[in-house]
Amino acid sequence: KESSAASDVYKRQVLRLSYGLDCEKHSAKEIADVLGIKGTSSYVRISQLKKQGIQKLKDTVPHSQVVDYL
Repeated sequence: KESSAASDVYKRQVLRLSYGLDCEKHSAKEIADVLGIKGTSSYVRISQLKKQGIQKLKDTVPHSQVVDYL
């Protein structure tokens, strides 16, 4: 199982790549490839990480800042 710090890095990367924060937007499959997540349900894992990342932002960052990006 991945550590919390590693999980946070994945979440950050997933959000960055999904929304194209400093790069082009990527699909879930492309993100899975970039992060080395393999398997037929890799896109599901990307969706989970994206959801968790958004929730963490909502819990820790002022609402107005989150809404500006999303």
